[in-house]
Amino acid sequence: MFLSLLTIIAIFGNLQGKPIISRNVSDCSITEDGILHYRGKHSFTKFEHECLPWIDFQTTSSDIVNEANFFDDQSIRAAENYCRNPNMNINGPWCYVQDEDDISMEGCDVCRSLSFRPTPSINVDSQEDVTVVSINNNFFHNVRDELRRYGVYIREKIMEIIDRMRQKFRQIKTSFSHYFKK
Repeated sequence: MFLSLLTIIAIFGNLQGKPIISRNVSDCSITEDGILHYRGKHSFTKFEHECLPWIDFQTTSSDIVNEANFFDDQSIRAAENYCRNPNMNINGPWCYVQDEDDISMEGCDVCRSLSFRPTPSINVDSQEDVTVVSINNNFFHNVRDELRRYGVYIREKIMEIIDRMRQKFRQIKTSFSHYFKK
């Protein structure tokens, strides 16, 4: 039941006009140090916030947003507002987002399939335990992130409905006041 509801919400959310950009592994790369890079065109964070253009931060965050750090793109302008990892963040690609008046960094959920997994121990008996634990932890982190994303989406939709109801009540109130003034 709950999974069906989440599926319906996901389908409904995608009908609202947010772009769906397919991400594939060829858009991702990983360094020897385990740093993930992304050169695709995905521009939403894992919580579905739209990324801000990188060029807007070239002067305020020049230590991070500079031409040398955007080596996969022709320029900072070409990076547009796509998820990137210019500061070699260990958590992978990210972007700047704005929530009301606050601007912050937020991770993008791209290239997750390439991220490092715990190295199995040499002891063969405990190797299965390490693998199962990493899969379970990854599964629960993904579920947690998805639930947060759906929670944010549901909250936004409820706020839109409340705003529409307020507008309708104002219209009704105005209509009644005009009717009784006559």
